[in-house]
Amino acid sequence: NEGLEAAVAERTAELQALLLRDVLTGLPNRRALLEALPEAMSRARRVGRPCALLFLDMDGFKLVNDSYGHERGDELLRQFGERLALGVRKTDMVARLAGDEFVVVLEMLSDATHAEDTARKLLERLKEPFLLGSATVKVGASIGIALHRPEDPADVDAWLARADHAMYAVKRTGKNGVALAASV
Repeated sequence: NEGLEAAVAERTAELQALLLRDVLTGLPNRRALLEALPEAMSRARRVGRPCALLFLDMDGFKLVNDSYGHERGDELLRQFGERLALGVRKTDMVARLAGDEFVVVLEMLSDATHAEDTARKLLERLKEPFLLGSATVKVGASIGIALHRPEDPADVDAWLARADHAMYAVKRTGKNGVALAASV
């Protein structure tokens, strides 16, 4: 009976882990992100250092998907997510929200410049060509940044909305750039 209970507990843990992963990219999904954000905010308050959300929307995804097909589009999403993950520290989180939208959570920052520098480095990485089978494609990203300072109210929705609005500001001004949201 103990063996069965252990097997059930193990399977339950595996299923819980699957619920927090994006099936396509293997990255944390929206649910995992929404669980992690309050923790990041409380760590920022506890250690007295800001954290930041980078809201990324791939520029050019629809064209690649329409031109090369969904399989190649899926491969592009996988590679895009992998490049993001390799471009940040192990302690930072990269999550796929939906479609071609990704979020990066940066913690233990010195200031807003730290987040902007990281975003610009990621942007340069993402501008490099992607190899999809026999095709080579180039895409970019519009990145909105919202800082969360230790003294800011712990409002996850408002934090995400500020990063999202900053990302759309980049889209409106020509894409392939970085914008910092106004403070709370």
